[in-house]
Amino acid sequence: MTNKNNFSSKAWLLDGPIHSLPGILHFDSNTISYLILEQGTFSTSKLLGLLEKFGANSQNTESEFPIELFSISTDLVGNFHIPWYYFGAGGKLSFAKHELRFSFVKPQNTVEPSYYSESFLEWRGGEGQNEVNLQEGRASGKHWKTILAK
Repeated sequence: MTNKNNFSSKAWLLDGPIHSLPGILHFDSNTISYLILEQGTFSTSKLLGLLEKFGANSQNTESEFPIELFSISTDLVGNFHIPWYYFGAGGKLSFAKHELRFSFVKPQNTVEPSYYSESFLEWRGGEGQNEVNLQEGRASGKHWKTILAK
């Protein structure tokens, strides 16, 4: 969903080398928010710790998805940076005392082994998986960079 004052994209909140939470990063006028859709690779205790850190509702996390992790004014965003090693398909969002890493493509540790298809310029998943579309992730990264440019 996109227009001048509204944009949403798939985004995986990354924590360390192997943990990710699938969700939606959303911009609406002057607010940016992140909605966790599933537990992803987080253990229940790790998820509860994250929710507590952000003051989000941590009651009954296993059955209460989606959960809004944060909703802040874009004025509070310190920086949004896309490091070269994200290839445009992810970034680091800083606000308050937090720095969050997001991927706009499904992390590889959440799917069966995949391979890169040069002819399609996208990651192709194994049997029964959704394909990881690198072009879609890069387009999201570019749009977020435009929205959050300081």
